[in-house]
Amino acid sequence: MQNQPQMNVDLSNAEDMKCGKCGHVYFKSLVRVKRVSALLTASGQEAYVPIQVLACESCGNIVQDLEESK
Repeated sequence: MQNQPQMNVDLSNAEDMKCGKCGHVYFKSLVRVKRVSALLTASGQEAYVPIQVLACESCGNIVQDLEESK
């Protein structure tokens, strides 16, 4: 979900991703934040790294892997 290259694809025939728990097709984007110890960073200072995740709009299930949604 990082900066993905733009594609010229007709999405009208593409399959919808569905929630692995409830089958809902709408998701919301959330941000999970990881704290990285100062011992592990190049700067020697504690760092916070945001990670974008998807959650089902209906049941709140966090999509761990896009493959589990098929």
